[in-house]
Amino acid sequence: MKTKIVVDYDKCKDPRICKKCLQICPPAIFILYSPDYINNDPTDWRVDVAFTDLCTRCNQCVDICPLDAITIK
Repeated sequence: MKTKIVVDYDKCKDPRICKKCLQICPPAIFILYSPDYINNDPTDWRVDVAFTDLCTRCNQCVDICPLDAITIK
């Protein structure tokens, strides 16, 4: 079964401030990006899952997220 990781962007508004999931993940599956990086609007920044296949389902990202914005299925 393939791992599915979902980030709730309604909860994770400006990930540039927190970055906890980016820092805690041992295989570094998350990336921080903005589709509109030129304007640098905080609401445009997103944490996304780039390397789902590397996820070990350790749940460290889920546990550390202060906004409960990450789920792993």
